This record gives sequence, C-alpha cells and structure tokens, in this order.
Amino acid sequence: MKTILKRFSALAVLTALLVILVALPVRGEEKAEEFPARVTTEKGSLKMRKTASLKGKIIGEIPNGTCIMVTDEAEEWCEVSWNGRTGYCRTEFLVLFREADLSLLDYRVLQKGDKGDDVLALKKRLKELGYIRSNATLTNRYTEETAQRVILFQRQAGMDEDGIAWQELQLYLYSDKAPVCGQTLPRIRTKVADPNNRRICGCCMGEGCECCNFTGWTR
Repeated sequence: MKTILKRFSALAVLTALLVILVALPVRGEEKAEEFPARVTTEKGSLKMRKTASLKGKIIGEIPNGTCIMVTDEAEEWCEVSWNGRTGYCRTEFLVLFREADLSLLDYRVLQKGDKGDDVLALKKRLKELGYIRSNATLTNRYTEETAQRVILFQRQAGMDEDGIAWQELQLYLYSDKAPVCGQTLPRIRTKVADPNNRRICGCCMGEGCECCNFTGWTR
C-alpha cells in the first residue's frame, strides 16, 4: 500500500511540474520577424499613435514615402519603430516589404530639390551603369535631368517611371543585379560659340546641366 502511495505521489508531483513548465514562457522564444515598410498616403504624413486606436495619442507624424520598421503586423494596425520611437500605424497606409533586406532603411527617398552626398553617390552609380555619360561632371543636386536618368533606370528595371529614387530602387541600384543601360541616352546637340569664343554646352544649350556643371558653358 505504501508503495502504491509513493508512486501516486511521485506521479502527482511530475504532473504538477509539467503543468508549470507548460505555463512558463520559453526562454529565448523568438519574436515575430521584423521587416521594413514604406508609408504610402494619398497626401500628407501618417500619424503614429501610442495605442492601436484612432483615439490613441499621436506621438509622431511620418512623412509620406518614408521607410520604417514593422515590429508586429496585424490586419488593421501595425506596431512600428521610427525615429527612435515605437507606436502604431494603420496597416492600409503601409506597403510591406516582408522579404526585403533590412538595409533598405539605410536610404532616404531622393527626388527633385534634394542635395547631399547620397545624391552624388546615386549619380556616380548611374554613371557606372551607363545612365549618365562618362564625361559628365556630377554635382550633389537632384535635378530634373537626374530624375530623367532615374526614369531610364526604372524603365530598364521594369519599375514605375516616376523619377523618384525610392529606397527599394536604391537598394537594387547598388546591388550586383542592377541592369546596365541598354537604351539610347538623350542626344547631345552641336556646340555653338558665342562672340567671346565661349562654347555653349550642347547638351542643355546654355540652360545648365550635369555636363557643364550647371554653368551653361564648356571650355
């Protein structure tokens, strides 16, 4: 009888331990994989709220086109990380890049009017791939001509042709898979001289472009 009681007690203890172990969270359990997303609104910025509710406190306004990190995805709201803060945004205004490289977040959207080292780097890469002439002088300004060369790349890559260097475009542009230019570049017109024997840039005819360093003249 004592033996039976001992076996029963041991079984009860073992059962209790199993229940406790099942109830405890698993150490090192991985959180859902994080991935980038792009804010896409019809106009204006996207509100980031403290809670997943339209009544939640607004803790940030994310500019349209910005890439952010999604830390948890749901049908109506996504938990996101942006500018050092964590909050919630409406899922319908996010383009999710679930399989994208996280280095996508290293880039900013580049478009007409922007300037900086990243604009210059963009042009250098376009030049390497043949979308800008090899003898062109590059600046750090994103001009209309830059947008046209980006459109050439978008056309070659089968992307929407809007002339904007989105983060995913830049990620692809700097990769080994980026296609070289197989299209005819805009024709350079014949250079003409002025009375002072200066020569007007034949590419822009004096209006200023990459080829003449935006002076309108070449030597």
